[in-house]
Amino acid sequence: MKSTFILFILLGISKFAVSQSVAATNFNYWYNPVNEVELQIRPVRAANKIMIRYTLVARNGSPEKYSITWEARNSYVDRDGVAIKEKDSVLSVNGKEKRGFILLDIPEKPWLLLGHVSSGSSKWTYFKQIESIYPVDGWIETSDGVITQNHLSKNKEYTARSADGKPLIVSYYNTVFPPALPPFAEKEGRTERFFFHDSVFHVESGDKFLPKKEGLYLFQEDTATARGFSYRVVKENFPKFTKIDELVPPLILVTTPEEFAELNNVKGEKAKFDKTILNITGDKDRAKSFMKNFFHNIELANIYFSSYKEGWKTDRGMLYLIFGLPDDVSKNTGNEIWTYKNMNNTKFTFVKSGSVYDPENYVLLRDKRFTDIWFSVVDLWRKGRFQ
Repeated sequence: MKSTFILFILLGISKFAVSQSVAATNFNYWYNPVNEVELQIRPVRAANKIMIRYTLVARNGSPEKYSITWEARNSYVDRDGVAIKEKDSVLSVNGKEKRGFILLDIPEKPWLLLGHVSSGSSKWTYFKQIESIYPVDGWIETSDGVITQNHLSKNKEYTARSADGKPLIVSYYNTVFPPALPPFAEKEGRTERFFFHDSVFHVESGDKFLPKKEGLYLFQEDTATARGFSYRVVKENFPKFTKIDELVPPLILVTTPEEFAELNNVKGEKAKFDKTILNITGDKDRAKSFMKNFFHNIELANIYFSSYKEGWKTDRGMLYLIFGLPDDVSKNTGNEIWTYKNMNNTKFTFVKSGSVYDPENYVLLRDKRFTDIWFSVVDLWRKGRFQ
C-alpha cells in the first residue's frame, strides 16, 4: 500500500474518490462531433518538469461555464485516484476555446493524468499517460496559445518553442503517405520508425515560423535522439476537402480498381467526376447522399486522427470513415477497442505503436474475418444508404 502512493506523495496531491476505472469507461464521446465539450491534452517534457498544455473546446456557449479538475491514477484499472492540488494556469480564452497549462514533477514510473470537465451535473473525462521518457519536448503556438492539434495551416505564421529554450532543427518531409489498408488485409500498417527528410532548416526557440509547403515537419533539439515534436502542414481548408483532386484519394476505400482509375483520370473536371460518382451509386439522389455523408466522415476523421499523415489515412481514421462513430470505445494499457453494436457487436482492436512522429499512433489488428462486414458496409455506401 505504501509503494502505491509514493508517486502521489512526490506530486503533492491528495486522495480523491472516483466511481469507476478508466478501463471500464466508454470514451466514444471523444470522437462524437455533437458532444458539447472536448479537452485536448498535449504533454511536453522539459528538463525537470512535465508541462501539460491543454485546450478546452466548448461547442455550446462559453468555455467559462466549464470547470476542469485534474486527477492522477497509477493504472487503467484503478477505481481510486488522487486530486492534483497544483492549479492550472489559464493562458487565454478566445471564442469557444480556453487554453492553459499545468506543471507536474517528472514521474519515476508511468501514470495517468485525468482531466474531468464538468458543467452542472454533466461530466466528461479525458486522459493522457505521463512518463519520464515522453518524447515530446516542445510545441507550436500562435497569439491565441499552444496548438494542441497535430496539424498547422500552410502560409500561416506560428512560433516554435523548445521546452528548454534550445535551438530547433526542423526536418521537412514531402512524403505522400499511403492510406490505411482495409481491416481484413493480411499485413498491418505499422508506423515507420524513421523517414528520409527532403530538407532541413534551423529555428531558434521563440522565433516565427511560416510553413509554405504541405507535408510533415519534425522539430528536434538533437537529431540523434528519438525526441522531438511534429506537425503536419495542410491546406487552409483542412479538415474539409473541397477540390476534385482532394476528393478522389479517399474514394479508393469504396471503389473498384477500374472505378478508381477512372476517377484519377478526371483531371479536376467536375462534370466527369460527378458522372463517375453517378455511375457508382446508380441514382442522382443516392449520389448526393453518398457525397454528403462520405466527405462529412472524412472531415471528422481528419479532425480526430490526423498525425504524421491525414486523419482519414490512419487506421482509426479509416475505420471511422467507413463505419462511423463506434458505440463503445474502451481504453487500457496500450490498447483501444471499438465496438459496433448494430454490426453484430463487431470489435476492432488497435494497439499503440508510437514513434517520434506520432507518440499516440494506434495500429489496427487486422483479420480476415472482417471481410464480410467491410464489404457489406461499403455496399451500403455505394447505394447511398449509409448514414
